[in-house]
Amino acid sequence: MNLKATILSPHFDDAAYGLTLTISRLVNRNVPIKLLNCFTVTKWTAIPVESKEIEAVSRLRAREDADFNRLFGSVIQLVNLDLLDAPLRKGYIFQEKPLEADEWEVVNELKLKLEEHLDGILFCPLGIGSHIDHAICLEAVLKLYPDIRVVFYEDLPYAARISFEDITERIRELEERLGVSLVNKLNLMSNCTIDKEQAVRVYESQMNEQICSEIVAHMMDLKGERLWGESNTIAMLSDMLEY
Repeated sequence: MNLKATILSPHFDDAAYGLTLTISRLVNRNVPIKLLNCFTVTKWTAIPVESKEIEAVSRLRAREDADFNRLFGSVIQLVNLDLLDAPLRKGYIFQEKPLEADEWEVVNELKLKLEEHLDGILFCPLGIGSHIDHAICLEAVLKLYPDIRVVFYEDLPYAARISFEDITERIRELEERLGVSLVNKLNLMSNCTIDKEQAVRVYESQMNEQICSEIVAHMMDLKGERLWGESNTIAMLSDMLEY
């Protein structure tokens, strides 16, 4: 089977946090990967930089992405979609109310970009943690359902801060919206040849010790990364990657 993967990452670092082990497995199986960074017009960093202007921060974050890609032999096709980050767009990050009209415009814009770039199985964040940009990514993908194959990944560090019961409640809500059943599959650490902690620490502008420890603890608790999808999509991915 000629499988390809498209990974939807709300920001530069989200795919690394949630999917580093899975990306490693895809690369080792020679699966072509396209990684779509959505909200790349940003001034947000967690560390001091030469300038908090968009251009300087964008250069910094692009360098971090290139460093992450080099861990995999630079085989990942990185695509920046150049959408405006939530703090610049709305002045807040976390969603405390339903999406407003202007946010639905962003959903529709992202949907069009997905239709342009999507190839193979799409990896999409579950939207755990109520980050508005993650919610927009999920809504854009749901607009394309059921005409595409989707695997959902757990948003980190947010998924590490809630119980498995809370995560499954999120899954039940998603199942009701889609009218399907979702199953989970673990991509185990033993299948991978990458140090996930080393990989996520590449994103120095976004990282602190608490976030890093939460990501690593979630991985150690699962002994890998947990993916969700319809059983036929998970089976297709599992057979191809020999989980």
